[in-house]
Amino acid sequence: MVNLSTFQQYLTTNAPLSQPLPRSFNSDEQHLRKWAALLPLQTETQQIEQLEQVLTELRTANIDDRQRLTLFNIVLDAANQLIALLRQHYIYETQAFNAYQLDYVAQVKSLYYLMIMGYDGVIKREIILLADNESQSAINLWQRYFINDKSSPITLAIATYQTLLMYQKLLFEEALCYQKPTASLWFNINQLYYMACQQRTVNIDVSAYIPTHCANTIHQLYAQLCLHSLLNVRAMRRANILMVQRLLLEWGEHLIITVEPQTETKVFVNLNSDSAPTYLTAHCAINPYDAHHDCVFIELAPLVAHLKSRRDTLIEEGREGAEYCLLNTVAMTLSYRYIQPRLTLPIKQSAKQEAHVITGFNDIHYRVSNQQSLSSLIVAKVLPDYQQPRYDTLPKKHANDKGLAVETFDGRFNDGAVNNDDFSVLRTLRLLPKPKEPVATAEHMACKNVHSFFGPEASIKSRETNDTLEKDYSPKGIKDIARIANNDVLDSIEPPSLRIMSLFLLCRPHQSASPDWSIGVVRWREMDSEKPEIDWQVLGHQLIACGIRLHNRDNRSRHFVPAFVVGSDEQLQTVCSLIVPTSHFQDGDKVMMRIDTKQETLRLVQRLLMTEEFSQYEVEQL
Repeated sequence: MVNLSTFQQYLTTNAPLSQPLPRSFNSDEQHLRKWAALLPLQTETQQIEQLEQVLTELRTANIDDRQRLTLFNIVLDAANQLIALLRQHYIYETQAFNAYQLDYVAQVKSLYYLMIMGYDGVIKREIILLADNESQSAINLWQRYFINDKSSPITLAIATYQTLLMYQKLLFEEALCYQKPTASLWFNINQLYYMACQQRTVNIDVSAYIPTHCANTIHQLYAQLCLHSLLNVRAMRRANILMVQRLLLEWGEHLIITVEPQTETKVFVNLNSDSAPTYLTAHCAINPYDAHHDCVFIELAPLVAHLKSRRDTLIEEGREGAEYCLLNTVAMTLSYRYIQPRLTLPIKQSAKQEAHVITGFNDIHYRVSNQQSLSSLIVAKVLPDYQQPRYDTLPKKHANDKGLAVETFDGRFNDGAVNNDDFSVLRTLRLLPKPKEPVATAEHMACKNVHSFFGPEASIKSRETNDTLEKDYSPKGIKDIARIANNDVLDSIEPPSLRIMSLFLLCRPHQSASPDWSIGVVRWREMDSEKPEIDWQVLGHQLIACGIRLHNRDNRSRHFVPAFVVGSDEQLQTVCSLIVPTSHFQDGDKVMMRIDTKQETLRLVQRLLMTEEFSQYEVEQL
């Protein structure tokens, strides 16, 4: 298996461009197609071993590069089928990957590394041949008849495209693991695009020569890579990361990347650096507008316009589901972070105070209702069946009621006084590191049930037998995984509980009997610092937990669901609103609010905000 260290060492070593094998490589296309057709009949382990062997032999075989690319396409199709099978073991996991799942990730990344290594040799040879052809053609006109005809910009374009495609898949895997991509990956990506611009292959349509499923040109593929980075997908749920990756093809078509900025955009990429797309600030290492820097600029406004248009179309069609919520989140995030960013004021360290946040709609409801479940809060036992809550808000036994430790800087804790800092709807808080927990040993991990992550909610079951699983996941195997993880920076990282557009309750220290808290939504969060900062939007300070049900007499459910009444705030310039779980209500609905045995009828005037977790409506009393 190839890990990141081996991969980096290969790319930086000046190895011979052609290495004939001790024995001849069977380069017959039909023979390779027959092998690829029979490959799925083998076990996963056997398929991996055979693919690694064929990719290595094909990389080092002394054959024409155009033939090599043809054979690579056959092997690539076979590898993609196996990779799709391996990924089923972890892509639907909702928590941090365990050691066994990380092993699958390492195997998938190893195959991508091997494919890049194969294409890398083709790229280097083609650049040399094209340079030789250009120099020879300039010597004398009649000598053009003797120029090497084995080189072609098409061959270089195909090899570069396929390499960038493998890098894209590597970045996808890093995102699913919540890992920060290594700087070397982005350096290689930027250098490939820069080289393609120099060789004028960046806009060659390779779909006429190879099957393409995500982009037709190198430029389009690079645009998708940049967009994936700008979206900060590691601050999303894993299910949303997968959805973003599926929609990149459509979204990338509306992303504009140019050498000369068309607007006053501040999003750029330094092609001679190891940096992903960057937003220009006073802390940037370079000024991208200087002519001696090789930079490209990214225009996001056309993409945001497309996302909003698509969102409106879904509303008209009555399809306000998962895609709608994601479109809304992405459009708001891009606008907030890159197009109309708020003026960031210096953090006042004098106003710093530790607090904690509660995440999760039901956990927040339980806290605001003074540790009462929804059933208890609305006295559900006296309600008819059609009004009974379908679920309760009582926290699970293993839930951590203390929440996440944070630092706030809004000054609300100063003897109960409200300072001018509290007038802002948009604020910043800083996450504090969690206390370190003991790490389970390899032997302890191996003693766990090896089938625990093969349940229907986590993944598709492997075709391997139980005996094979027991053998593969031995203590020695776990130690090998740990070694690979150390070399390949594969850590088990918990998905963030504070995600972009997630709801949370900020609980500050308070002296009086009334709690000092705020309910808010995350607008942006940093992922890589020890104490990541979170930009958040205040939704309100005065909260009442209640139950809400539909009062309309139609075919929709009239069961009670948890909700919050958020009081209006003159300083924040917000109106009285109702926060409910998404997909239960719509504009104009009459709803019944219930606390204890008291009920009151309200009308939902208009929706103010909608995410996959909650919807906020302006309400009026009837």
